[in-house]
Amino acid sequence: MDGERSGNIPGFKRADRRGNHGEATSIIAREIPQRLRESGMSEAEIERCRGFLLDPGISVLREARIAAQSGTVSAMHDITEGGLATALRELSSAGGHRIRVYRDRIPVYRETEALCRMLGLNPLGLIGSGSLLIACKSSAAEGLMAALGTAGIEVVCVGEVLHGEAGVEAVDQKGNLVPWPEFEVDEITRLFSDLRLPASDIRRKPAAREDRRQESE
Repeated sequence: MDGERSGNIPGFKRADRRGNHGEATSIIAREIPQRLRESGMSEAEIERCRGFLLDPGISVLREARIAAQSGTVSAMHDITEGGLATALRELSSAGGHRIRVYRDRIPVYRETEALCRMLGLNPLGLIGSGSLLIACKSSAAEGLMAALGTAGIEVVCVGEVLHGEAGVEAVDQKGNLVPWPEFEVDEITRLFSDLRLPASDIRRKPAAREDRRQESE
């Protein structure tokens, strides 16, 4: 990463509400709909969750191309297994710089929040294919965000890259340090393990099919 501070900007597709957990939300709704019904989720809500795999989808090619063409990007990392919490740690480790993340700026789908409450999951540890972390020069952040927005890609700045050793520090709205979680396994893997479902097959097969379909468009 660059020596000067950089803005960390994750790109998101448009939906009812911004979020970076569409893949996990969709897979859970497709695999255990009855569990969600029993927990109080309506059929309409379950259907919306199921649809996240297709809309907004899980491809990040367009935002990655726009970011690369800007000439201001120092790093990009897709949010996959282990969720945003793991992706930021990996980005920090690869770049050798500390990352400060603003917890209140992290977008979560309304449906994902409800699903996580019902199942005891932390959205920060959910697989997030379809979302992309982009580190760019702080002076270029506003222009890059505008370019992504013009392309119909919802984007929010969730933090900054600092000088210092690798690691992630999270702060709340008042600037106070708050814990940043660490996950041994992805939350969806933990869930399906508890339910004795084959998480590896459930997670990867539908996602891979959808990724190939989007790349061909």
